[in-house]
Amino acid sequence: MKIVVISGNAFREDFGGVAEHVKYLLPHLSEFKDIEINLLTFGKKNESFEKNGIKYFVLKRMKFAKIFFPLEIIYDLLRLKREIIKIDPDIIHLQSTIPLFSLFGIYIVEKYPVLLTLHGYIKEENKFHFGIEKIFNRFFSVPLERLALLKIPYIITVCPQIKDLIRKFTNSKIFVVPNGIDLEYIQKIQPTKKFNYPTIFYIGVINKRKGVHDLIRAIPLVKNKVRNVKLYIAGNGPYLNKLKQLIRDLNLGENVTFLGFVSDNEKFAYMKSTDVFVLPTYWESFPFVVIEAMACGKPIITTDVGGNSLAVTDKVNGYLIKPGDWQKLAEKIIYIFNNKKIINKMGEESKKKAQDFDWFNIAKQTREVYRKIIY
Repeated sequence: MKIVVISGNAFREDFGGVAEHVKYLLPHLSEFKDIEINLLTFGKKNESFEKNGIKYFVLKRMKFAKIFFPLEIIYDLLRLKREIIKIDPDIIHLQSTIPLFSLFGIYIVEKYPVLLTLHGYIKEENKFHFGIEKIFNRFFSVPLERLALLKIPYIITVCPQIKDLIRKFTNSKIFVVPNGIDLEYIQKIQPTKKFNYPTIFYIGVINKRKGVHDLIRAIPLVKNKVRNVKLYIAGNGPYLNKLKQLIRDLNLGENVTFLGFVSDNEKFAYMKSTDVFVLPTYWESFPFVVIEAMACGKPIITTDVGGNSLAVTDKVNGYLIKPGDWQKLAEKIIYIFNNKKIINKMGEESKKKAQDFDWFNIAKQTREVYRKIIY
């Protein structure tokens, strides 16, 4: 099976989860002898090379002014077509529904079998955008995404919840293959230090959609019941200054620490050092950080949105709450810290369940999708 995976974005670069998915999935797929993996992507210059069993085809990213974005889309679409004809794959595997990929999938679907992995869902995510980006998505990205989901015959979603959303309007064959984690790598990372006080950890983009403001609002209730509780927040984003002001308003300077950007090593070290991982998000597809924290042996408190329930079983390895319910969030944090045996018990359940999401298992599931398309 000759597979071309198309990943990368000539217009924007802020989709780290997709890049991470491709980075870890492809090396595991290349281990199967019946698969030839070709990655078609964008970079600083035109080049092609082979590394670790994967053939790379890199197109130089062109820097058009944003007002010429339609011309950029057409130009990139034609370049993708040219490379595809050269490679002549059995399957084209598109990663995400950004406008270029949606258009290309619609355009090329009559000539090649096309598979699309839907990492997120622009229609839902756009509810949390604003300004020009919201308008652009509403009138361009969202209609293109819907058309692609109608026209492309094979779709992978990273959780059953997104499958349920799109199956209402498309007759495409839909498979569910979740994101994965590198268990071997995570196990090698040591804790950053031993905290002698109760600790909570969050990592992710600092924006309104992630609900970090709800976590901060919960801390005054928590600190009334849990002495010396500390919240560590890793990441950056447009909501950072508002959160810092909220912390000042609530007099939480001694309870909340911003870590800024952290490396993968630092991320896992903090996950292993702190007691509880919290993701109070309003919308997700299937977040990497939840299963990563599970692999670090932590109880998870998150919202019952997207694929979170695929990873977190309520009252078993954590708790699922409604988005925006910061009082319930505080209640669950307090309960865990006042019943410390739960931390270890839920942490062990998290570790056990994380095994299901090892990248090798995800690669096997993806290979089975390829086989079903071809055979």
